[in-house]
Amino acid sequence: MQTTSRIPTQPNKSFFAMNRWFKQMYLSGLLFHPDEPAESIITIASGQPSFTPAECNQLNSAIQLMFDNHGDRVYSVCLKYFHMAMGIKPDYSST
Repeated sequence: MQTTSRIPTQPNKSFFAMNRWFKQMYLSGLLFHPDEPAESIITIASGQPSFTPAECNQLNSAIQLMFDNHGDRVYSVCLKYFHMAMGIKPDYSST
């Protein structure tokens, strides 16, 4: 029996792939801060870990790859989707 992973496929080296990865995490309701190890993320309602050990391995590997390839740009992409999740519409007109 094949199960479908909740975690998007690890992105390749392109900025577009990193953006798509974060978008998929956002759409799945699984977005988290990239500095936090996946195993430290819990579901508030239950107090249980949000991700299985296998998912944590996938997530930590994907985040590390994105930092290796894109550095601090990881934060700006993740922040864009965090803003969307929170309904925040930043005004960038003065920057």
